[in-house]
Amino acid sequence: MSTLTNSTSQDLIASHRYDKLDIIFSVVQRGLGEEVIHVTKSRGVYVNLICPGRGTATSSILEMFGLGATEKDVILSFVKTDETHEVITAISKKLEFDKPGGGIAFAVPVQSIAGIKVLQYLTTASAEEG
Repeated sequence: MSTLTNSTSQDLIASHRYDKLDIIFSVVQRGLGEEVIHVTKSRGVYVNLICPGRGTATSSILEMFGLGATEKDVILSFVKTDETHEVITAISKKLEFDKPGGGIAFAVPVQSIAGIKVLQYLTTASAEEG
């Protein structure tokens, strides 16, 4: 078994061009996470993870953000940066984020990833793998 040294890993990354990535965090009512994933997969995003969440915000804060119950699905979707806006718009439209309690989505850029195989998977995942 061989292990990549730091310089070898950097050489591999430098020899390949990888798209910049964002993580879209979508927060929706419990049970609607699969709908978010259906939307993201229809846009070519195949690396998604649903996590159960529970909010601790006060009811006034929940109202301000248009959120209802505290039981949520939190979906992490790895998206090419140049596709982020389109994917968030599609999620927002399908899950009616403009209505109270619809949900919220935001993106965070991925600045670094440890592991060349992880980077390759996140940037090349296909429908068969996702």
